[in-house]
Amino acid sequence: MSKEWHKSEEFQRCCREFHDACARQPCGKNVDEAKEVLELIKPYIAEKMAGQRIFELKRYEHRGSTYEGVKIAKSPTDQDLEFDVMFVMTGGRDLECHDMELGGFAKLQVKSNAKPRELFQKTKEKDTSYISAMKTKNLFYSHLVGCKLEEFRKDFKGNSITCELMHHGPATQVDVYRDQEKFFSLDLSPLFDLSGETGKEEMYVAKAKKKGSNDIQWLRSYSLDEKRKFDGMDRDNGCRKMVLRTMKAFVKSRSELSWLTSQHLKTALFRTIDAQQSWKQEEFSQRFMDTLGTLEECLDKRTMPSYFQPGTDLFENYKEETMEATKCRSYRLSNNGPLMTKLLSSSISKWKPANSVSQIV
Repeated sequence: MSKEWHKSEEFQRCCREFHDACARQPCGKNVDEAKEVLELIKPYIAEKMAGQRIFELKRYEHRGSTYEGVKIAKSPTDQDLEFDVMFVMTGGRDLECHDMELGGFAKLQVKSNAKPRELFQKTKEKDTSYISAMKTKNLFYSHLVGCKLEEFRKDFKGNSITCELMHHGPATQVDVYRDQEKFFSLDLSPLFDLSGETGKEEMYVAKAKKKGSNDIQWLRSYSLDEKRKFDGMDRDNGCRKMVLRTMKAFVKSRSELSWLTSQHLKTALFRTIDAQQSWKQEEFSQRFMDTLGTLEECLDKRTMPSYFQPGTDLFENYKEETMEATKCRSYRLSNNGPLMTKLLSSSISKWKPANSVSQIV
């Protein structure tokens, strides 16, 4: 519930100064140029993968905070540009989902009348017709190694563009360099699209239940639903994305809140949007505190249902004492105007060295 100090001129000014200093988006020119370079790299990867005759690209799908307009620069001198791209593999229509769990994990089985594919033969679990997510992910990485990205060379506006392949969680990371200086990173994830004639979107990404596990299950992806949620979100000149960027920067600035992920913050924002109709620029500080309040309510209940798949609890596997400590801290902040203002102001001075504005804009 909003309090009077949430909408005071002093707190509104403080929130805006914090956003402008600590939650700035990466420089627009850098983002635009990085997107142009990415368009040079994508066909190279598709061609090299096709040449190895296992992974055939159906299409690329873009997702993530850079495309959604909620990415924040890491520091005044580090834009931290990152693009999340899904490599949608041909063959999804030959698969069917089985044994869907509440957490969104399911098995993908090859249909009895499916077209024979070498990809399926190489990634099937022994003595079954199920496709292993981890085998697919590992095979995908080995084929990216075969693309020899280190040999990629392109001239872009007088600069030399090169690449380096990394292994990075469920995605494969490609670091892109401009004249030997890191420009941006590309997170590339293999994904099957099982969507049929009904038009119901059904996409699955190779992601293990637990770190280091060798599970055959695939995770249902709602990243495109999320992307559509952000598309045109502030067409009314609202402050929704500003609130999320501010939440991300604020959480990053507080060690006791740092375990909260981007997904936690997005879910809190989406639920606050459902509860609050007005998101005018002059209501920015109120909506920021409302979103913090939504997060606090979830912490109090010890559960945060996924926005797109309510059966999945985003707080699952987090310790009780961690959530209790974070809830108490959040409650204290939302009820103490002078303290909240002091924390925001102190973060500005730490993050914003001299001449930082000219480096970020």
